[in-house]
Amino acid sequence: MRRESLNIIKYLLVYGFLLVAPVTIIAVIEVVSNRLQGVTMSDDELWATPYMTTGLVLGTALNIIVFLWRRWARLSLGRIQHTDVWAVIAMSMILFVGWYYPEDFLVDLFEVPSNISDTEFENMTGGKIGFIDTGLLSPIAEELLCRGAILGALLRMMPRRPVIAIVLQAVIFGAIHMNPSQMVYGTLYGVLLGWLCWRTGSLLPGIVLHVTNNSAVLLLPDAVDNTYASLDIAPKTIILAVSLLILAFVIWWFHRKYPTQEMKTNE
Repeated sequence: MRRESLNIIKYLLVYGFLLVAPVTIIAVIEVVSNRLQGVTMSDDELWATPYMTTGLVLGTALNIIVFLWRRWARLSLGRIQHTDVWAVIAMSMILFVGWYYPEDFLVDLFEVPSNISDTEFENMTGGKIGFIDTGLLSPIAEELLCRGAILGALLRMMPRRPVIAIVLQAVIFGAIHMNPSQMVYGTLYGVLLGWLCWRTGSLLPGIVLHVTNNSAVLLLPDAVDNTYASLDIAPKTIILAVSLLILAFVIWWFHRKYPTQEMKTNE
């Protein structure tokens, strides 16, 4: 148990260092270069440059490479049969539809504050480079860290208490975002992602769901959320009810498809 606890700390430290190091180096170079030219940049101006988002992409890519190279997490089908791959991918994408509006409902209901402004979010996620990082690479890296390495370690620590292991990795998943709003809803999201991984023994459904969710948040026009927000209670209730039915159906599908849990652990 002590070894696995130390492994979890190692995973988090390596992940954080690799994620932050390229951005920090680029920021220092950018600031020093501008100071030598007599130019002072604000944080928003610094993040508006393409170099910072490039640093995020580099850090995220390094994490993916290192976690796979060190075999702390593995990209395998687990209990998913080759003939079921496309069905699992499709159901994981449909699961996003069932998750999207209930999550939006919870956000409106509890109004958890965010410490990231719209400008900061746009600077970090805008453009092609921002989309590559936030929409594609970050979901993969986070799945390798939380559902691959950390959940694997927790399941080895408590093989007979998978529920506790799933909840703990979800709490860690929410915490690493360091944003009150993402901490709360990321934890709930992490429980769903962890359950999918535990049930199938594979990161595939979680990666598909995570990539679909992040990409949709960046690609869907604001008009979609604005239209939903402007609806009366009755239409909102219908949309929420249909979403919950979809969510329940897909969860039932995975539950029935993979009735027992035989997740392969790493190391």
